[in-house]
Amino acid sequence: MATDLSSIFDRCYDRALGVEHTAGSYADHSADHTAEQGAAPKTGGPLAGLRVLETATVLAGPAVGMFLAECGARVLKLEPPSGDVTRQWTLPEENPSQGRSAYFCSVNWGKASLRSLLTDPDEKKVFRRLLSEADVLISNNLPHQEKDLGLDWEALHALNPRLIAARINGYGSSSSRPGYDSLVQAESGYVSMNGPIGGPGHKMPVALMDVLAAHQLKEALLLALLQRGQDGMGREVRVSLLDAGLASLSNQATNWWMGGVEARPMGSEHPNIVPYGSTFQCQDGQWLTLAVGNNAQFERTCTALQLQPDTAWASPTGRLMDKANLLGQLQDCFARHGRAYWLEILEAHRVPAAPVNDVSQALASPAALRLQLKDGPLYGLRTAVFEGVYGPNPPQTLAPPPAFPQHSLADMARTLFS
Repeated sequence: MATDLSSIFDRCYDRALGVEHTAGSYADHSADHTAEQGAAPKTGGPLAGLRVLETATVLAGPAVGMFLAECGARVLKLEPPSGDVTRQWTLPEENPSQGRSAYFCSVNWGKASLRSLLTDPDEKKVFRRLLSEADVLISNNLPHQEKDLGLDWEALHALNPRLIAARINGYGSSSSRPGYDSLVQAESGYVSMNGPIGGPGHKMPVALMDVLAAHQLKEALLLALLQRGQDGMGREVRVSLLDAGLASLSNQATNWWMGGVEARPMGSEHPNIVPYGSTFQCQDGQWLTLAVGNNAQFERTCTALQLQPDTAWASPTGRLMDKANLLGQLQDCFARHGRAYWLEILEAHRVPAAPVNDVSQALASPAALRLQLKDGPLYGLRTAVFEGVYGPNPPQTLAPPPAFPQHSLADMARTLFS
């Protein structure tokens, strides 16, 4: 996208990247550029030309902003004066670079960033100009804060009728409760059914509610952009962490409504079929898992393991009712050889199986390496992993997560309105 010199948005975006406006044109001053952001504007992609203003912090909202940046949009992130709080969420083992923690790097590639204090009158003047030119606003303010900041839908739509306001919060537009992933995991049932068999519930070790809500908001945004292409009008789209979590309960929800079966911690087992998700330790101490979903696959499993099937195992229901005995016999089989041996045998018999990898092993796979983002000590994973939109080869360049912003909207106000 070519910079529009009359656009306040583009001037703020380029200033955040260290591209200064001189003598009626923009010049890339590499020294400033490296010191401030260490990034270059990303061009191309199906959303090239789209201007996105991101005031959201933490994970869910920024994940949506990164997705749009991966698709070619210009994403300008406005951070509180102290920065997005996740800049400070560093591990003891971590050596953060310019306030960029590993957590922050997970969802902030491809963006430019400025500090902002939206209650400041001068900054508010620039902010309103940014809103008037933006295509999308991503925010995660509580509903009562939206009015105070001038981000309520009536004010936004009057200022820019084409703007799409994408909101994400914990419990919906009628609640002022702040949303935290661990709390929503507990309230939406996930903690109660996750963990070791017979043990207490556990939350997922990924902020799953944030991830699910981000995906919902991406879908809503893309639909809103499609509708705007038809009628020229912006829209307000909202997603809550709670709704996203509940909507993703899937078969566990219908198991309760239709069968009265309450999900309980089952380790990696499946409530409806066995062996599906079951894990087995092999002779070398390594683990593998099976995903046997039908009778034909189960028969091939018994053949591969040289296991004489019990008549009780002839149907999925029978296998489920004799689960403990079946799993015990399968474990005895797997204990006879190492994992590599069994994976080769199972693949030869077309039995769905996989190694239980550590995260480090998973990230060393060719599939993960294709998605890897790297810039010096900074790493990340692409989130737009679909095929077909870009053609056979997606763009390989994406700006690294922005360093702690050196400039603020107040600086821009002095430059633009002095």
